[in-house]
Amino acid sequence: MRMFYFILVIVLSLNIFCFAQTERSDGISGVVKSVDGNQLLPGVNVILKQTVIGTITNQSGEFIISRLTPGQYTVVFTLIGYKKSEVVVDVNEGETKTLEVILQSAPVQTEPVVITASRREQSLQEAPASISLIHSEELSARNANTIDRVLQYVPGVNITRGQVNVRGSTGYSYGVGTRVLLLLDGMPFLSGDTEEIIWESIPTIAIDRIEVVKGAGSALYGSSALGGVINVITKPVMEEPETYVKVYGGTYSTPSYSKWEWSDKARTLSGLSASRLQKFGDLSLGVAVSRTLDDGFKRNDYWKRWNGWSRVGYTISPYQSVLVSFNFMDQRRGNFLYWKDLDHALEPKDDQLGQGVHSVRWNLTAGYNHFLSNELYYTIRASWYRSDWNDNVPSIKYPEGSSSISDNILFETQVNYQLSDYQYLTGGLLGSFNRVDALKIFGIHNARGGAAYIQDEIKLLSSLSTTIGVRLDLQKMEDAKTVNKLNPKLGIVYNPFATLTVRASAGSGFRAPSVAETFTNTDAGGLTILPNPNLKPERSWSYEIGGTYIPLSEIEINASGFVNDFQDLIEPTFGLDGNVHFQNITSAQISGIEGTVGFFLFDRIWNSKISYTYIYPEDRTKHDILKYRPRKLFYISTEIAPEPFRLGIDYRYLSRVEQIDQEFVYLGIVPDGDQRVPISVVDLHASLNWQFAGLPLITRMNINNLFQYYYVDMIGNMGSIRNYVFTLESKF
Repeated sequence: MRMFYFILVIVLSLNIFCFAQTERSDGISGVVKSVDGNQLLPGVNVILKQTVIGTITNQSGEFIISRLTPGQYTVVFTLIGYKKSEVVVDVNEGETKTLEVILQSAPVQTEPVVITASRREQSLQEAPASISLIHSEELSARNANTIDRVLQYVPGVNITRGQVNVRGSTGYSYGVGTRVLLLLDGMPFLSGDTEEIIWESIPTIAIDRIEVVKGAGSALYGSSALGGVINVITKPVMEEPETYVKVYGGTYSTPSYSKWEWSDKARTLSGLSASRLQKFGDLSLGVAVSRTLDDGFKRNDYWKRWNGWSRVGYTISPYQSVLVSFNFMDQRRGNFLYWKDLDHALEPKDDQLGQGVHSVRWNLTAGYNHFLSNELYYTIRASWYRSDWNDNVPSIKYPEGSSSISDNILFETQVNYQLSDYQYLTGGLLGSFNRVDALKIFGIHNARGGAAYIQDEIKLLSSLSTTIGVRLDLQKMEDAKTVNKLNPKLGIVYNPFATLTVRASAGSGFRAPSVAETFTNTDAGGLTILPNPNLKPERSWSYEIGGTYIPLSEIEINASGFVNDFQDLIEPTFGLDGNVHFQNITSAQISGIEGTVGFFLFDRIWNSKISYTYIYPEDRTKHDILKYRPRKLFYISTEIAPEPFRLGIDYRYLSRVEQIDQEFVYLGIVPDGDQRVPISVVDLHASLNWQFAGLPLITRMNINNLFQYYYVDMIGNMGSIRNYVFTLESKF
C-alpha cells in the first residue's frame, strides 16, 4: 500500500507540473462537431497524414497539435459512425491554425482502423481476414485484470484453463506452447522457455485496444500463428494529459454444497491502479502501476501481483520519432493442479498444499519510425522479454522445486512503400536470440533465428483488391532439429457497394517446438515427463471465405466459413513405459462456420452482439474428435447506456467437451476427472458516471457467474464461481 500511494503521489505531481506548462507554439487546434452543429464529438482520431503525429479530441470535442515545423499538412479526422474527413492546412512560423471541422454521419458504422492484419494501418473493411476488436472501455466495464477475461466473449474464441483457442486451434497444451501468437504493440510476447502466453504480464490499465485476427498468420508473423494473432496495443500519449485512478474490491460466494466449503473465512479479491499520460513539448511520458490481490475460491489458488508500465517517446520531427516502453510483473501464486475428488472439488490433493510459484517477468521495447517521403517509411524495433520463475513443486531429483530464467530477444526492420494509389508493399527482416537456463527442468539451451517477409497489396479495380505475401523462417535450437519454413498467403477483398464486403483468404502457418516441449525432464503431480529432441514443427493451412453486410446503419452482419488443416500437431502422450512424451502424433482438420449480428439502436444507446460458432474438430489420426474443443460456441453481449447509466449482460454457452485425456482418469491421477458439463454462464455489469454532478468519478458493479453455475473448464478444475466486485474509478 505504501508503494502504491508513493507512486500515486508521483502521478499527481506530474499532473500539477502539467498545469505549470502552458506553452503553445506553432501548430493546429480546433473543435470537431456533428453535421447539425449541436453535438461536440469526443474521441475523434486526429492524424497528420504521412507523419508520426496524432491526437484525439477531448470531452468537449477539442484538440490541439503543437510544436509543428512550418509546412503544409493534411489532417485526417475519423470516428466510427461518421465519414472520414481530410483538411489541408498551411502552418506558418509563429502561428497556431484553428479549425472547425464538421463530420457527417455515415451509413456504414464499421470504419475503425486496424494494423495487425497487414502490418499497416487500414480500415476494417479493407482487411482480408476476420478481425474482432476489443476497446479499453470493455476492459473497464468487465473489470478485466487480465485480457483473457474479455477474450472469452470474442466470437470463435474460448479460454481453457488460461490457454486461448481461436476456432479450436489450441485445445489444451499444459502450458507449453500456444497456437495463437500474442503480440504486444506488434512484437511477439511469448516466454522464451515454454513459449506460452502469460496474460498477467500485460497491465490492462495500459491497454488502448486489442485486435484478434483469426486464421493462420505465419506469412507475416512467423512461428505460433497457426490459429490466429492477438495484438495488444497500448495507449498513446495524447496532447491533453490524463490521470487515471481505480480501486476495486469484491468477494466470492459461498459454495452451494457444504462438502465444497473448505474455509469459514470470506474469500476476497481487490486491486489498486493508477496511471498518468503526459506530454512535455516533444517528449511524451506514460507511467502506470497496479496491485492485484485474489484469495481465490479454490484452496491454494491465490494470486498476489504487482504490475508496472512506462513509456517514453520523443518526436524528433513531424516525420521521425523514437519510443521506449517497459513493463514489469512480480507475482506470487498458489499452484492448484487439479482437485482431490468431486466431493472436494475446490481443494487440491494434500501433497499440493503449500505449493506455489514466484515469477518476475519484464519486457523492454524500443522503436524508431521515419517517414522518408509521403510514400515511403520504415521502422526499426527491438524487444527483450525476460522471464524468471521458481516454484517449490517437488520432484524425485529436485525435492526443493524447479526454476527457469529465459531471455527472448528480437530485432526487426520493416519498410512500407506505397508504389501508387493501387499498390502497397510491406517487407521486413527479423532476427531472434533465445536463451533458457533451467537446469532442473528444461536444461540450458540457446536458439537463434531469422526471417524475411514481403507482402504486396494490389487494387485491381475500385471494388476489388488482392493481398499476396510470403515469409521465410529459419530457426536453430541447440541439440534439436533446425526449422526451415516458407509460409505464403493470399487474400481477396471485394466491395461491390458500400454496405457489402466479401473476403476470401488462404495461408499457411507453423509453430516451432518450444524448449519446454523438447527438453522437459521432470516428474510432478503423479506424472513423469521425458524429453524428445526429435520433435518437428507443427504445420497448418487455413482457408476462409466470408463477408460483412450492413443493411441499415443499426445492423451489422458478419458470416464466414473456414477450414484449417493441421499436420504434426504436438501432443503430450503416455508411452508404453507409463511416462509422458511430447510427440508429433496428430493430423487434424477443423472446419466450421461463424456468424455475428450486431445491433446499434437508439443512437447507440442500446448495443447488442450475438455470435454463433460451430466447429468440427476431427482428429484424422485416430478418426475421432480432438481433445478439449467444444463444438458449439454461442455468445450474447448487450448493453443499454442512457447516460449517466450503463447496464450490460453477457452470456456464453460452450457445448460439452467430448474428448479429454482419459489416461488421467484410468490411472487414477485425477479422481472423477471425467466429470464435465456444458458451460452456460451469465455475467452482469452496471455503472454510473458522476460527471453530471461535476465529479470525475465512475462507480461500477460486476456480478460474474450470476446464477452460480458449476462447470469444469479443464479436467479436475472448476470454473469460477459467483463473485461480486465493486469499483471506483476516476479520470481527469
